[in-house]
Amino acid sequence: MIKVLIVDDQKTVQEIIKNYIEADPGLELIGCANDGKEAIELIKIHHPHVVLMDIEMPVMDGLEATQIISEQFINTNVLIISVHNDDTYLDAALQVGAKGYLKKNTAEKELINAVYSAYKGYFQLGPGLLEQYLYKATKSQSNSQEIEQLKSVILQQSKLLDNLNNDRGNQRKNVGNSGSKRYENSKFSLENRCANLEKQVYHISNHLDKLNKKAILNQQLSVLVILSCAFVVIGLLLSILM
Repeated sequence: MIKVLIVDDQKTVQEIIKNYIEADPGLELIGCANDGKEAIELIKIHHPHVVLMDIEMPVMDGLEATQIISEQFINTNVLIISVHNDDTYLDAALQVGAKGYLKKNTAEKELINAVYSAYKGYFQLGPGLLEQYLYKATKSQSNSQEIEQLKSVILQQSKLLDNLNNDRGNQRKNVGNSGSKRYENSKFSLENRCANLEKQVYHISNHLDKLNKKAILNQQLSVLVILSCAFVVIGLLLSILM
């Protein structure tokens, strides 16, 4: 059973996510916190596997709380759930150790899938945010760092995809039990999760290929600039000597 903690200062949001969590038989809601400080106190007591964390809250915001959690509670993974979808908040969340970033309007199925992924330690970005992150990475000048980050994401998502495919294979072996509605729902969920991950890995791989090509081009341009400067210097020296 995966233990989940909700952290948000809006009671309405707490109730919506609470209903999602309680409807899944594999998840256990251990409580709700109204701010980051309260969340840390609950983590000390209940040791949740996954924390669903808002950003803007009184007393202690979600980014500060996430950094403390990632440093002091290594068995607890944080998923940011926020209304913000700009690069500033996304980058800040990943820098303080969040395992993913979702929008508050994320559908129930996507949110539950993200919780399972975060529990296994996999990086997760909500729909639309992955493309946004990759676009920024493609435009970035710090290619080597971005390439390594994307390689890490591909590795994590590929491992999760392998695990899901294994689960799907095990379900097919147990086809004798396929008459139950629970089996069909579980099978449908696995199929969707696999399809979603395959799409993510495909997009990441394409952008990684673009980054690699861009890095090679930048290296070639750097060499050309150095050679050009060298020829200019040689030319000046020859003119002086002559």
